Amino acid sequence: MTTSHDEHAPRGHVLLRWAVFCLGVFLMSLGIAVSIRSNLGTSAISSVPTVLAAATPVTMGQYTIAMNLLFLVIEVLLMGRSFPLIQLTQIPIAVLFGTLCDVSLGLVQWISPGTYLEQWAWALLGTLLLGIGVYTEITPRAGLMPGEGVVLVISRKAKIRFGTMKQFFDWALVAISVVLSLLMLGRLVGVREGTVAAAFLVGGVVKLCQRFARSLRRRLASD
Repeated sequence: MTTSHDEHAPRGHVLLRWAVFCLGVFLMSLGIAVSIRSNLGTSAISSVPTVLAAATPVTMGQYTIAMNLLFLVIEVLLMGRSFPLIQLTQIPIAVLFGTLCDVSLGLVQWISPGTYLEQWAWALLGTLLLGIGVYTEITPRAGLMPGEGVVLVISRKAKIRFGTMKQFFDWALVAISVVLSLLMLGRLVGVREGTVAAAFLVGGVVKLCQRFARSLRRRLASD
């Protein structure tokens, strides 16, 4: 499992890395919130909390915290004594992410698309923000989101490529969301065509951000 390099970095660099990481987490939460308000389906990782929040008085952010803590428990169970204690930083990260999801939902509560085209516009904007957020979050290598950590552990235990396992994991969450939505609400909530689009587009946005960053670094180095 990836571990933190904080103990080897100057204090200023550590604070900067964590600041960038937190910015990425906020952008992710904002993208998820915009996607939810589009009423066209949200991302796979937020689909289960969205369905549960629609069916109960508990907020989407609170369910997000609970789900991510469950992911961490699974990591610990699978790794046993080899689990690095530094990865307990995933606990405050989970709390931060869930809290920001509720904050972001409040910030964009005014979004109310009136047409199917407007729904797609907001859904695509949410996907764009989520992709940029993911790129911003992973770039400083400051911390690890539990949703990524559990996939990383499972992929290593099962000896399956991370990308492949991530796809299986995300679609499993979507399937669980569909079942929960139909059982608890009698209709699909949080999982629609926007969810499918996000599954394919978020990774593409991350790749575009990486290419842009590499191109920018080359230009700056050549000046």
